[in-house]
Amino acid sequence: MQLEKPKSYLIKRSNSFRDLKKNNSNKKGYFEITIRKDKMDPPSSKLVNKDIIYVAETSGGIYAKGEVIKSSKVKEFKTIEEVLDYSKQFKDDSYWLGKIRFFKDKLSSDSNYVLKCHQYFIKQRLLKRTIPYNGTLRKYDASVKSGLARIFFELKDEDVKYLNENPDYSLKQVKKLDPKIPGDLRLKIYSFFNQNYSIGHLIDIDHFVPKSAGGPGNIIENLVPIGLSLNRYKSDSIPRSFFEVALNDDFKRNFKVFEKEILKLLKNDEKYIRKKDHPNLIHLAKEMNAQVSEWKKMDEIKRFYFEVNKKFNPEYVELINKVK
Repeated sequence: MQLEKPKSYLIKRSNSFRDLKKNNSNKKGYFEITIRKDKMDPPSSKLVNKDIIYVAETSGGIYAKGEVIKSSKVKEFKTIEEVLDYSKQFKDDSYWLGKIRFFKDKLSSDSNYVLKCHQYFIKQRLLKRTIPYNGTLRKYDASVKSGLARIFFELKDEDVKYLNENPDYSLKQVKKLDPKIPGDLRLKIYSFFNQNYSIGHLIDIDHFVPKSAGGPGNIIENLVPIGLSLNRYKSDSIPRSFFEVALNDDFKRNFKVFEKEILKLLKNDEKYIRKKDHPNLIHLAKEMNAQVSEWKKMDEIKRFYFEVNKKFNPEYVELINKVK
């Protein structure tokens, strides 16, 4: 008798990639929960050993892959108290609290609702490179297709072929600057630093030229990984290099109208220029960033922020091309 070929699935989780090293596991547990009035079980209940699971960040893309090693029986709960007692063992209040609240709301409107929980385990490994929602995966991208709330999908043959043969690793093309950090870029930076450098604590990613002053978040040239043990600069402070590079020969012509004000700011050797010392600081920086965003060539915009970051963080900037 010929054994059935293992199936492949995609599961999506939010903010699960922040400490990626912990996602390498010989027994990584996951839950799928449904809260319904009918008898339908969670979609993951059909999993069997050897099935393949691709793990993705909701808005970023796939960062891990695993093989199912155990699929537990579905548990059914009819009261909040039953769920509370069951969930205590997992010590993951942030995950369960939202489920419990939603279940409570449903029960208040109809006592026939039940919460069903399916737990399964996989042998999971991080991918060497994260895979954004490109190619055939675009249909799973919640940032593009609004209302895509599901978190468990059975992959189609075309998806599996795409993932196994030649996935497109490129990030979404930037056509204009935006203060928000895209999910695929954020995921790629986290993955690179967690896998290639000995980071013993969670890193965060922030704008180098602050968002509060108009700094863009959707290009890596203006982003920096920050260990949470380090003191962040305040949001009302601007790195000195932003103003210094603006007066470089390559860019000076674009900031001629701001030259006098910039020279006033650069009279001392402050590493960060602060609003408390220069009341017009944020307004000036916003005007300068707004002007940069109007430049016609995106490559020139990226080069400007690259030079600003490089002047301040030369060692980090050497890695930017590797992250890409």
